[in-house]
Amino acid sequence: MKGNYFHSLVLVSLLLVGTACNASRISGTYVAHAPTFAEMLQLTQTDNGQISGVLSRIALKQDGNVSSEQTAVNGTADAGQITLKFPIFLSFLSGKSLAGTITGDTIHLQIADSNGNVSSEAFERSSPSQFKAYADEMKSKGQSIVYSTKLMNLAQEYRETVANAENWIANAEVHAERIPNAKADYEKIESELKSLLTRERQTLDFNTRTQISLQIGRGDLAGGQLDMQLDEIWDVGIGDSGAKLEKDFTGWDGNCGTDHELQKQGANDRAIEAWDRACKQVVTERAKFEPIYRRIAEQRADLKLFQATAQAHRKALVNEGNRIQ
Repeated sequence: MKGNYFHSLVLVSLLLVGTACNASRISGTYVAHAPTFAEMLQLTQTDNGQISGVLSRIALKQDGNVSSEQTAVNGTADAGQITLKFPIFLSFLSGKSLAGTITGDTIHLQIADSNGNVSSEAFERSSPSQFKAYADEMKSKGQSIVYSTKLMNLAQEYRETVANAENWIANAEVHAERIPNAKADYEKIESELKSLLTRERQTLDFNTRTQISLQIGRGDLAGGQLDMQLDEIWDVGIGDSGAKLEKDFTGWDGNCGTDHELQKQGANDRAIEAWDRACKQVVTERAKFEPIYRRIAEQRADLKLFQATAQAHRKALVNEGNRIQ
């Protein structure tokens, strides 16, 4: 009798253990991963097959930024089938539920994205530390993409700076060659005003003197227009743009860095090659630009002084013409 009782207890215990083992078979951590994402399911299954837990996801975007999402999950598992539901919408899913199958230590879920494309993701039994390792790997890739993109953009900016500097030099040199012509125009205007003033002095008729005085005023106006034209060319077209280029060149430390240094910061080969080429171009262009910029600035200062002197002479001639009138 005692033997039969003991045997019954053993059977009951084995059944309870088997039930408990079956109930806890799904419980655990599962991880799915690909080159651009990693997902982790942390599930707990009760005796009646109900599931609760958390779904975490980290994804690498094309621009190198890394996004993360997390939501609670609940569902059921029975006879190798699993259904999971979420209280919120996730960016990578078209709905708020997932279904799949359980095979050994792997959960296969059918994923429908926001565009209606369906794929199967395999969540292998794993650990939070493995999920973190995948996440860290994507963050590292993201940093590399961001830095490489930054380097490529900076290389493009440097190429544009070199092109702008070359255009500026060509434009400035053309107008520098025209400075003697501009001075000659001022001298011609002044000479004509002096001639008119001489005529005015020699004219007795009041009306004729008035007409000559008006011609002197128009000559002064022509000189003022020449002032405005030159100021527009030199102070805006040449001066402002040249000063910006000079600031860009002097504000740069001239350090292109080595390939090894750039690689350590995450730059890829394409970005390193583009940067190295653009940086060397800037080094060469800066050495060319700076002495030309200083010379052009000196020529502009000389022209400005010449303009001021011409303006003073015109003013004196106009005042004299008005006095005679």
